[in-house]
Amino acid sequence: MKTNRRLYPGLALMAVLTFACSLLTPPTGSQPPPAAAPASSSPQAALPPTSLPGPAVAPGYLPTGVVTGKGNDAGLTIFDRQGYTILEIGTPGLLYSAPTNVHIAGALPQGSASVPVVYFSFEQNESLLLNVNQQITTLLTTPFFAGLVGAPGKPIVAYTTTDFDVNADVLRSQLYVGTVQSLPTAAPVLTEEDPQGWALVALAIDVEGDQPVGVWYSKRPWGIGGDIVFDPRRTLYYLNLATGASFQILGAEANPSALSVDRTWVAYSDDASVGAGVGAMTIRNLQAGANITFPLLPATDPRGAGAATFSPGNQYVAWMEGSGWQMAEVPNFHSVVRVGNMNGNLIADFADTALVTASGLNVVRRVEPVGWFDDQTLVVMARGDDWDQAVLISVDIPSQTASFLARGVFLGFVYP
Repeated sequence: MKTNRRLYPGLALMAVLTFACSLLTPPTGSQPPPAAAPASSSPQAALPPTSLPGPAVAPGYLPTGVVTGKGNDAGLTIFDRQGYTILEIGTPGLLYSAPTNVHIAGALPQGSASVPVVYFSFEQNESLLLNVNQQITTLLTTPFFAGLVGAPGKPIVAYTTTDFDVNADVLRSQLYVGTVQSLPTAAPVLTEEDPQGWALVALAIDVEGDQPVGVWYSKRPWGIGGDIVFDPRRTLYYLNLATGASFQILGAEANPSALSVDRTWVAYSDDASVGAGVGAMTIRNLQAGANITFPLLPATDPRGAGAATFSPGNQYVAWMEGSGWQMAEVPNFHSVVRVGNMNGNLIADFADTALVTASGLNVVRRVEPVGWFDDQTLVVMARGDDWDQAVLISVDIPSQTASFLARGVFLGFVYP
């Protein structure tokens, strides 16, 4: 079988840098989340009864712009909701543009000429760097960096490191979290040694009073490659930073995709065979413990569902479904962005072929939802023949119309 050199190189690089970088070397309450029904018969730690989490983002705290990048020292560009350029930021040493390598570490008030950016650079001594007012400083050197996540619009970051201990024959994975000021001296808040090769991956941070109070995390296989469509995670945990206690939310058959802004909902694919990538999209209400599953579209070679994102007010959930193969002799991969409401009703489907005109590309090889401006406006990323040939599309859900937004790989949003 011959590799598809048009689309796959980006996937392979994503797998290497995001899943196995070591080979190359907002707010909620501080209490645990409420008890939820088990995802399966897998044993789970009991969650003590507590008050339910409060809203993670204050009403009206919605994105005012979107951030894109091209990698290879090309820097970042911030666009407003209409697609006009607001700001360009240099990121020297940024080899690969992905949300797991970059965090916009502050708000961008109207008229502002700068916003702080934290990013990982393999080329710059394998370090986390900070750009403030176009001045680059090194936060810390982290040779076994495996990915980061930030609190939206805040100078708070969680990152993981992964390293294989040959003597002990285990994969050692560590989770760090802190403010930009505290990260350089932060000790790991969680360390795991797994002989099966599953590494920690941080998914979201809960913040209270501008300080991190909890981290939602999952696990992923380390050092894998292949025809990857969705990040092959399994399990979902919540780490209470005040007590150091972890609580398991989903079992090993669940691949978590997204948490709602207020942490009321989680989206995941329920894979009978972990990592197979054939599960349908399921959303669970963490307060009620109730599940809703959206059946997969019929497909000859189903690749499952993933890449979910909830609208800010929990009106909709959007996700991607894939079919076919990206690495075949003649690639036949296709993807569809689907939108459903929280009652389990399908609202809309947007196939890759239907978004070619809005994208401005000659051909669209993949489409996936990346976030929301508000409950009515979904942002979709489309990729062309080359993996880095990416654009963002704005989709109005009530009218089901799509329009071109911006060029570049999606890296995140900016907030007022």
